[in-house]
Amino acid sequence: MNAPRGGTSQAADGEDTAVGVAGERGHGRRQRVAKWISGWGNTQVGVLAVIDLLFALVLSFSSPVFLTSANLLAVGVAMAGNVLASMGQTLVLLTGGFDLALGSSYGLAGVITAHALLRGVPLWPSVVLGLLSGVLIGWVNGLIVTKLEINPFIATLGTMTVGRGAINILTRGYSISGLPESFMKLVHTRVLGLPPSFVFMLLAFVLTDLLLRYWRPARQIYYLGGSPDYARLIGINVDRTCILAYVISGAFGALGGLLFTARTGAASQQAGIGLEMMALVAPFLGGVGFGGEGSALGAFLGAILIALVVNAIQLLGIAVLWQNVVIGLFLIGAALVGVTRVRRASRR
Repeated sequence: MNAPRGGTSQAADGEDTAVGVAGERGHGRRQRVAKWISGWGNTQVGVLAVIDLLFALVLSFSSPVFLTSANLLAVGVAMAGNVLASMGQTLVLLTGGFDLALGSSYGLAGVITAHALLRGVPLWPSVVLGLLSGVLIGWVNGLIVTKLEINPFIATLGTMTVGRGAINILTRGYSISGLPESFMKLVHTRVLGLPPSFVFMLLAFVLTDLLLRYWRPARQIYYLGGSPDYARLIGINVDRTCILAYVISGAFGALGGLLFTARTGAASQQAGIGLEMMALVAPFLGGVGFGGEGSALGAFLGAILIALVVNAIQLLGIAVLWQNVVIGLFLIGAALVGVTRVRRASRR
């Protein structure tokens, strides 16, 4: 007996439907992948990643020393302080402010720790004192900005000046040397074959990235930077979130200063001068803007580009005096890119 023709037709229709659904799902997945790839390529972060790779490639052909493990580790150690400061600066920038006191947090932490060590305070309490000095500066910055409602530029410029003055008073214009060997071993004992400064740099980046992705108080920074009024409306404690950003920034700055002091074996009154500018350039290059836009990855890639340029100046025998000129041009260029991006977004 022949099967009913209607049943055959229904089976065929079912097969066609299944194939169609599977095709749509596959097409949807391809679209999502293509959108992710094109989106990555169109963002400032994606462009910066390509620039970093191209610059490293050119530098590897220009100098045979560049790709040696010794040079790459030296670059990583040298950029550690800037990466730490840039991660802190990124958090503050996302709130709509910025931290000009990072350099003072960096320098003061080393000086306070050195003074404590030379006066017989045990190693770890001395280190904690140095870190707390950065936390205190960040806390004061946050209070001034939120409670007194003073512009972040004026507020952090003031604490930067006070901090730098404290450094000069404590050092009397000279570097503090003769630090105990136990302190310097903190950065000379390798972790998995890597210098501790390099490890702390990577940890700071990963921690900041994870905080901004998954930790609710840190994620709220984006709302705060986008619109403080809206943030308050949806129940976010704006003052607490802002203070938290400044405290983390100060702590990262202080940690960078401690690593630098331990690596050089002396607390210098010059430590951290100009760091606040470097810590602004890196996030700006990576697409971090004032108020709720940007990522830790962008700031990290910006810091890598700065480190590559500084290394190129050293390897190619270019006068070091050109370094500040190049960094200044980067800052101007990053600002122009940011302004252009905002204008394009406003026209849409």
